[in-house]
Amino acid sequence: MPNPIVTDLHVYPVKSCRGTRVDEAEMATTGLDRDRMFQVVDPDGNPITQRQRPAMATIRPTLISGGLRLEADGASPIEIERPTTNDANANSLIGVAVEVADAGDAAASWLTGLLGQPCRLVALTDDSDCYLPFGELRTPLSWADAAPVLIANTASLDWLIARSTETFAMDRFRPNITVDAGAAWVEDTWSEFTVGDASALLPLPWPRCAVPQVDQTTGERHKEPARVLKQHRWCETAEIEDPTIKAMLEGNGLFGLACALGPAGTTIRVGEEIAVSATAAPILAAPK
Repeated sequence: MPNPIVTDLHVYPVKSCRGTRVDEAEMATTGLDRDRMFQVVDPDGNPITQRQRPAMATIRPTLISGGLRLEADGASPIEIERPTTNDANANSLIGVAVEVADAGDAAASWLTGLLGQPCRLVALTDDSDCYLPFGELRTPLSWADAAPVLIANTASLDWLIARSTETFAMDRFRPNITVDAGAAWVEDTWSEFTVGDASALLPLPWPRCAVPQVDQTTGERHKEPARVLKQHRWCETAEIEDPTIKAMLEGNGLFGLACALGPAGTTIRVGEEIAVSATAAPILAAPK
């Protein structure tokens, strides 16, 4: 079978807002450069995501020099300079308290008007210490839930769609790297691999929350792919030693492969091959 091919790359400049397609991406210590550097928070510094506000999917960030541009239907676009000095505190989704930089009143007012609740936009800086506190996986992190990079296979998506009650697109799963691996669920067996010059560290199949039920164009919530994941990709027992990761996987539907990818400074590109050098039995067996 030919090597898997990278077919799409996406960064998500603002956590839980629309993704931005790129042709290439440089790796940072936290994952893809400029991925999830901004986060919307409530007045107490807690993250606001599509779990509570599905309409966040309709906010379209675009990377510009020195910051980003936000657009949404019914609102005038706004350009925001990325702040560089920590002057506030916020929490990551997994409960890590982080010193951050507030992006200003104009951004807060724009988002408050769209989401219908008081909120602020905050950014990670070079002085922010956001990390993943799970045993071996204590690694620098952006505002991503708990994984620096997420990889998804179009063959696995097609397998799910063929058995679901309604269709859905890959963007529901919000991967950074989309690949064509030629066969469904083979990605779950990849234990060592490279993407271009970047090497993967500690790949894991990934538990899915309610966000994939949100249409990433309209912001409307649906019943799929929760139903088809429950039926065909449900993890009852994970044979894994780390108790935190074990608890994270069990009792969830799995889709996609999460990993750290580096070293920082390497570049990955659409069209590159994924070279798999070692495989292992998957944590969740491929469905029949």
